Amino acid sequence: MWTPVTPAAIEDVRLDSNLPNIVIAFLLTLGSVVIIHEMGHFLTCKLFGVYVKTFSIGIGPKLLRKRWGETEYAISAIPFGGYVKMAGEGLMEEIQDTGTWQERKYPLGTLEGNAEAAGQDDHIPPDRHFHGKPAWQRLLVFIAGPLANLLLAYVLYIVLLVGVGRPQIPFTQVGSVQAGSAAAAAGLSVGDRILAVDGRALSDWIAVEDAILPEPGTPADGAPAVTVTFERDGVRQDVQLRPEVDPARGAWASGLQPWNTTVGLVQKGGPAHRLGLRKGDVILSVDGRPVTTFEGIATVINDRPAEPTEVVWERGGRRLSGLVTPERDEVAPGQFKGRIFLEQFLSYEKVPLGDGLGLAWVRTVDTVRTTVSVFDDLWRGKLGLDAVGGPLRIANVAGEMLNWSFAYLIGFVAFFSVNLFLLNLLPIPVLDGGHVLFLLLEVARGGRPVPERLQAIATQVGLIVLLLFMVFVVVLDVWKMSGH
Repeated sequence: MWTPVTPAAIEDVRLDSNLPNIVIAFLLTLGSVVIIHEMGHFLTCKLFGVYVKTFSIGIGPKLLRKRWGETEYAISAIPFGGYVKMAGEGLMEEIQDTGTWQERKYPLGTLEGNAEAAGQDDHIPPDRHFHGKPAWQRLLVFIAGPLANLLLAYVLYIVLLVGVGRPQIPFTQVGSVQAGSAAAAAGLSVGDRILAVDGRALSDWIAVEDAILPEPGTPADGAPAVTVTFERDGVRQDVQLRPEVDPARGAWASGLQPWNTTVGLVQKGGPAHRLGLRKGDVILSVDGRPVTTFEGIATVINDRPAEPTEVVWERGGRRLSGLVTPERDEVAPGQFKGRIFLEQFLSYEKVPLGDGLGLAWVRTVDTVRTTVSVFDDLWRGKLGLDAVGGPLRIANVAGEMLNWSFAYLIGFVAFFSVNLFLLNLLPIPVLDGGHVLFLLLEVARGGRPVPERLQAIATQVGLIVLLLFMVFVVVLDVWKMSGH
């Protein structure tokens, strides 16, 4: 099992999380997405009357097993995936039996193997065999697992928006003005406090940006000027600001950043936490340089990997200082940045359930688009192999998310679940997408299934490729986590 890791996730990963957090976070992450995936297949089988022999979390030898009704429920030794074993599934049943100490004596495709398989199912009514079901029902069984993962991500995003809230930056004072930007042309300066845009009073920076910037996709010459009302030295003023497209990012930009050096989340056990920084502290300077934006803090820290750096901050009217050594983090081959693992201060606005349903779907779609773009960049060679994470790296990232907060872990599970939704739809034999491909070929052949021998060869090749890739990413994980 593997997943692309976004650049943001790579930047936030530390390789020394405490082991209990890693284990707990990994089990929560992998367990939730695997159980939901297999439940999607299982419930759809039940809906259409397919006889389910085994529901297993994990693969290989069965450690725990219990039969309820017609189905055996099992927890198996290898925790990477799971399976739903259906009567009349043919080749996949033989593959699912591999390594469980219940291997068949003869392979399918031989007279002995086919007779053996038939003997195992002779007590099951033919109308409950999987391959006896209509093509559209079999298609829904195949895609139900990936769709369950997509639904899980959507539900988790609803939980985050309704339970935790939508993040806001509760400051409207200007921390920086980019030279040559629209804001600089309008005459705004560091220290100005924005009060309103086009007459609408605003109290957080995200609302300021939303009011100034046009919708994505607006033609470059179609952005109207907005009236920005601000306060400078106690005097209220108005200026006209016409946003522009930033050529470097290809997106609308105002050229403004908020004055926000207040500390938000601090990762437990990280350099900032060991230094003594806590939520609500206000950072005044880093390495002797005054700072007014969180980006300014990050810029100094990023440039000083493994170098002791002085930080001066204020807490409750008291000025404190100390030395912190940013951790050396490789963000690209041969390129290192310093990290101390803290975030800027954010407040959270609770979202009503009705609004949360819509916003969560937007966030789910955005995650799908981001993941697809990562897959595309991997395919085109724009991203290197260090953007691929295997089980060890996924466990480490999950542990890091838990070190930040449980809400961060929920967000990672949603991200990971979207990855599995897309990965399982790839048209590779063994994966759900490969089964869909065989089914579509069957429909195109007028209802004649792809010859079982051809399916067996393709499935075995797909399985070997996936196993080899798994070994490769595990080796890559160990290589990266050992400091190479």
